[in-house]
Amino acid sequence: MADYFRQYHFLKQFVKFCIVGGTSALINFVIYYSFTQFFSVWYIYSAIWGFCFSAIFNFTVNKLWTFRNKERGRQVVNQLVKFSVVIFSGLIFNTAIIYGLTELVGIHWLLSWVFATGLVTFWNFSFNRFWTFRHHQPPAELPPE
Repeated sequence: MADYFRQYHFLKQFVKFCIVGGTSALINFVIYYSFTQFFSVWYIYSAIWGFCFSAIFNFTVNKLWTFRNKERGRQVVNQLVKFSVVIFSGLIFNTAIIYGLTELVGIHWLLSWVFATGLVTFWNFSFNRFWTFRHHQPPAELPPE
């Protein structure tokens, strides 16, 4: 049974990543909608607050649960910088794909969003797994001389 889980570790991480991403999207939307609708905050400010809160949640839960990363101190700051690069590049790619498919190819904007989100999910997962939260192996000890 343990071999089964080791064999599908990558898939298990991807499913966790998608769960965290879906929850982050929900947090983002709830803050965006609530701040604008109930507190009369300008929708652009609401979008910024929603993005920030969901990004903090996303980083923290992916670090601790999805990738089980134990880095601390300055290494966390480095991870946060890498995570921000991945998230913002994903946002740029997502927007460009949606625009391109909708305006240039003529696909409905909702379908463009689904396609772009799928592609960018793999982008974000890959870079976060192999770059942001990569497990660093300690250097192998040299054999005694």
